[in-house]
Amino acid sequence: MLGNHPVSKRAYRVTRLVFAFAVLLIVATPLMASTQPSPADGEALIIQEYRELIPQLMAEQDIPGLAVAVVDDSRVLWVEGFGYTNDDHKTAITPDTIFSVQSTSKTFTAVAIMTAVQDGLLNLDTPITTYLPDFTVHSIFEEHPERKITLRMLLGHTAGFTHEAPVGNNFDLEPVTFEAHIQSISDTWLRFPVGTGYAYSNLGIDLAGYILQTVSGQPFAQYVEEKLLLPIGMANSSFDMTQIRANPNRAIGHSSPLPEVPLEVPMVPAGGLYTSANDMARFIQFHLNQGSAAGQTVLSPALLDEMYTVPPPVEGSPEGYALGVARTQWHRGREAVIFSHGGGGFGFLSDMWWLPELKIGIVVLTNATDHNLQGELALNILYDFVHDPTSVYYERLMALPRRTVVRDGDGRYRPPIGLAQAIAEQALPPSDQDQLRWAKYIGDYSTAVWGVLDPTKALGQVYQQGSHLFIEVKVGGTANKLRLTEVEPGLFFTGDGEALDFRGDVPTLGNIKITRIGAGPSLWQQAILAVCALVFLTMLLFPPLRSIIHRFRGVAPAGTTVSRGRWLASTAAISSSLFGLLSIGLVIAMPMIIYSGFLGWLELPLWQRLLMHAPLAFLVTGAGFLALNGLAWKNGWWSPGERIGFVVFDLAFIAVLLFFSYWRLIGLSLG
Repeated sequence: MLGNHPVSKRAYRVTRLVFAFAVLLIVATPLMASTQPSPADGEALIIQEYRELIPQLMAEQDIPGLAVAVVDDSRVLWVEGFGYTNDDHKTAITPDTIFSVQSTSKTFTAVAIMTAVQDGLLNLDTPITTYLPDFTVHSIFEEHPERKITLRMLLGHTAGFTHEAPVGNNFDLEPVTFEAHIQSISDTWLRFPVGTGYAYSNLGIDLAGYILQTVSGQPFAQYVEEKLLLPIGMANSSFDMTQIRANPNRAIGHSSPLPEVPLEVPMVPAGGLYTSANDMARFIQFHLNQGSAAGQTVLSPALLDEMYTVPPPVEGSPEGYALGVARTQWHRGREAVIFSHGGGGFGFLSDMWWLPELKIGIVVLTNATDHNLQGELALNILYDFVHDPTSVYYERLMALPRRTVVRDGDGRYRPPIGLAQAIAEQALPPSDQDQLRWAKYIGDYSTAVWGVLDPTKALGQVYQQGSHLFIEVKVGGTANKLRLTEVEPGLFFTGDGEALDFRGDVPTLGNIKITRIGAGPSLWQQAILAVCALVFLTMLLFPPLRSIIHRFRGVAPAGTTVSRGRWLASTAAISSSLFGLLSIGLVIAMPMIIYSGFLGWLELPLWQRLLMHAPLAFLVTGAGFLALNGLAWKNGWWSPGERIGFVVFDLAFIAVLLFFSYWRLIGLSLG
């Protein structure tokens, strides 16, 4: 029988080896597989790397708080908060901490407008005067430009509006209503003919939001909440300042050297949203899922695609500003399509990016403006997630076709061809009075931001060269020289379409108030300050020299009461002289501070804050000396020579005090 057939020893050994190898293969295969990196392992390593790096970057760039969220179309890959809501380090940032996202709000406003289009309330290509029949705006290129402007132009920044409004802008501290802000837009001038160029503008988005508010019959914030935020699941987000103020988990904005940043943003649709990392994760997923959230369509894919399309005059361009969102190529990843929007101001910076073809996106929120971390950090994190070889995003990236590289150039301004010539054609005819009139405008100018005028530099200069006026504006260390065209007396336009208006009590450039400044104190003021400084220096040296002379001559000291009074008066005079010299030195070091006023309330290094208080100390010690000096004259403490010296000191004190009072350099801040 086969079962009883004897097996040779060699055959037995071979059989045993084969069996052992099979067992080893069965056991080792899953062990070998477990050593291969999985997508989860790659994500965990990336997250851990940035968990260690982000606090270091925040410390280096003085960022109190930061939140990050990375998502794909179906899950949250990473969401986390770092640091604190304020620089007091009391309340930690969480994924639910709300931040102001500033201009990232524009994307939300655009989506809200598209939902109104979906519901039949609005039409993107209907002139806005259909919705706002009383609205007007100025233009040197055409009559009634408002009759040509459409919502598509407002959302795509092609209507021609400048960036800021006269009332309620990024530079003024005065609290104003949203309605007053909108009303002031009618006082502005368009930079180019309607629809012919691109100029990034708060005004257009705000006007679009106001139209939505008018047509819907609801406050803008309420409409956006009901039609967009709540359907997406963003219950922790709002444009409503009442809700924002009431939220205890709110990040506080920081902008050095201001000790406190204004909370309310008058440009509500353009920059008024507060939201959290968790809620922003939902918003990006809404886009990655083609307008759906939790399985429900909030905005149709067709309208979302229309929102993603760059409008005329460069319709359909692969790079440019679409409707409330920037469309670009991802030059670090096979020129994949990437959508984004950032925001900065009022103490906050935010950045949002998503790649629809790869189904992944990111948002980074911070409560500080004095750093360059924002876009770089977000794009680096996104790059690492996408380029992890084990990830599905990398597979999708490698599957994309190669595309031609297109770069859109300036993302803030793209003028129409021939704009400078079109402006020059609107110039007033030359007149013999031009030179006389222009002389009033020539000089240096600067802009106050929330009441602070930088005392270290001028930001612009108006000057004459040949038969033309020019303005040189300094931005980021770069000087931009622009020829000015006068279209009516006192109203000029730069070659890129900005209005420089000298017709009112306060001149404006692009609707922003500018202050005319000089190089500092005039020559006669400098001469008086120099004489006064010499008097103060003499007063500093006089008492010790007098003591040395008296000791050398053997003059006995005066009686106790007289000696004490003389000592107090001399001490006050010496102290006042010292602070007077420091005050004059402050003006010498920063001559333009005479236009800035007292800056000791800013968060400056301690020695700078103390120096800013030198004029106040000069006033207090000088007033003390005047009181003691009157007592000294009454009781005959001074010799005739001393009386003359102290009269000279009194005159110098009064002269310097008048200067510093006029320049508003005397102030007190203990905060």
